[in-house]
Amino acid sequence: MPSLHVFDLLRSPEKAPTSGLCVLVGSDYFLLRQASDTILAKASPEGTDNVRYFDDLPEWADVIDEVNTASLFGGDGIQVAVVPNVAKRINNRTPFLTVNKERLLKYAKAEYHPGLMILEAGSFPGNTSLYKALNKDNRVIDCRIPEPSTWKKPEKEIRKLAVKWVSTWAKKSHKLTLGPEASELLLELSHSNAGVVEMNLLKLALLVEPDATVNAEQMHELVNGWHQKNTFEMVDVAAVGNTSEALRLLDNLIREGQDTRQIFGGMSYAQRKFVRMTRGMQRYRRQGYNGSQALQQCLRDELGKSYGFRHKSTTQQLSAMTSARITHFMRWLLEADLDLKNKFSRSTLPLEKLIMYLDPEFEPPKA
Repeated sequence: MPSLHVFDLLRSPEKAPTSGLCVLVGSDYFLLRQASDTILAKASPEGTDNVRYFDDLPEWADVIDEVNTASLFGGDGIQVAVVPNVAKRINNRTPFLTVNKERLLKYAKAEYHPGLMILEAGSFPGNTSLYKALNKDNRVIDCRIPEPSTWKKPEKEIRKLAVKWVSTWAKKSHKLTLGPEASELLLELSHSNAGVVEMNLLKLALLVEPDATVNAEQMHELVNGWHQKNTFEMVDVAAVGNTSEALRLLDNLIREGQDTRQIFGGMSYAQRKFVRMTRGMQRYRRQGYNGSQALQQCLRDELGKSYGFRHKSTTQQLSAMTSARITHFMRWLLEADLDLKNKFSRSTLPLEKLIMYLDPEFEPPKA
């Protein structure tokens, strides 16, 4: 029996597990977030107070304690532990999945689970005992998109679901109408990467009128030639001031062939979001809200339905960047845009400067 695919989960969120153990398979950051958000919406309606995101290679005792402990704040949600890169060897250490395979199998077979453990694995072989134990209950969720040249019938069906998802996501999140041909073309131009699809949709939304219908010819004209990888991780890392890691990720993106203008598009989108929130807070303060109320209201305005799962991390990013720094974002973005179009068109320097501006030790000019 093949594993449950993320596109099936998105269409039927009632299939999401609410306790025990599940494994998300793949390296597509955007699809992994889509899957985990769908699961969390059902398993932890109280939001991130009930969810703990672990770093790479955590100790088993810490993870199992998290999912076996009742929430200190009560509520309807259970305790959830999210563990990334469980199949990856990091710093020459054996992967979490390998070290704890017997413990995980025992945990998966237990009759009662007070919490939910979500593992993110780049790969998860189907011949293992753990895979077989989880897969029969739809607890292995495949977050990968097959390439268009696939010949296997199951993969062809998933490819069709991916094309439908592109069309649905474009309409739902960007108010763009894409026919089957345009959706398939966008998926191909995005190298079968959902995060790249999202970045290209953001670009399209800027270039066409709201509620527009985009055909294949327009897709070729507006998107073709942009070769990019997912920039979301780099933007998230830079936003909290981890400059060295952000620069390393930028270097990886360049080495993998992503165009500097496309990377700038992702960074620009993220930074303009923080500008909107900062201006929203200032507006609510003028209306009489106190600082905390203004912050929460502007977060609800910006994040919408994802507020429950995103407000904590977004608050941390806002705090790390500070409103004094954010007031300079538009000028810095304009500066980078002009540099990329002119004297630094073949250089990564404008992008590196945008990352350096977010470093905690960088002192922005006083207004």
